Amino acid sequence: MLQQDRRNGLRQMARALLLASAGAFVISFFLKNRLPDKGAILPSLRHDPIQTDTDLPGPFDVTRKGVTYLVEPVFNYELWGMVVSYHHADSFVDLAHKMWNDHVNIKDVCVIWGKNVETGVYRRMKFRSRDFTCFYRRPDQEAGALFSADCLSNNHLLGADPVVSRAILKARKGDQIHLRGWLVSYGQKDTSFRRGTSTVRTDQGDGACETVFVKEFEVLKPANIEMRALNKISIALIVLCTGVLFFL
Repeated sequence: MLQQDRRNGLRQMARALLLASAGAFVISFFLKNRLPDKGAILPSLRHDPIQTDTDLPGPFDVTRKGVTYLVEPVFNYELWGMVVSYHHADSFVDLAHKMWNDHVNIKDVCVIWGKNVETGVYRRMKFRSRDFTCFYRRPDQEAGALFSADCLSNNHLLGADPVVSRAILKARKGDQIHLRGWLVSYGQKDTSFRRGTSTVRTDQGDGACETVFVKEFEVLKPANIEMRALNKISIALIVLCTGVLFFL
């Protein structure tokens, strides 16, 4: 009888914790991707990207997952920005990278800087990334007047170094980042596959994205740390409580 009472008590605790964890999951799911207020923006994000053509390396090979790519640097490139959306190249909805056997473009990040972070207009806008494209929507004319398309870029990030690649993959919406590398064109040897890069920030449409071979990548200030942690903890507790209820 005592053992049954303990079992019932554990089940009641598990149900209560499961309910609380489910609520925490829902709340954190919607808050973990909030863009920070303009007061939290670092001064370095007011800078425009830096692009130079001095001391460029020559073309070089990169091999990932058994495929060799020829990478040709066009400009040195350095960028400070806030991630407003991103797309993982290995996403199950991304068919193009699989079809092209492109393993070196590991992630696309859409970032803003300058006027767009100073005014805080980004908090009123919607951003979304898909294969090779960043979409944004301005809700009204006032936001449209404040927002500058010249202070936004969609960046196809190429990673070869494992440490740099892990840092790129960890970056999330709202994170303030700094990267350094080269604007490049690249392609697979002995195939017709080839991708270029934009070299200005004022273009739009097809070909307007920057293709960056990343040598250094740093999250200067992560966003929503508490909500991200709460989301992970709530998922773990949901799994744990479900297991307890199932096996008791």
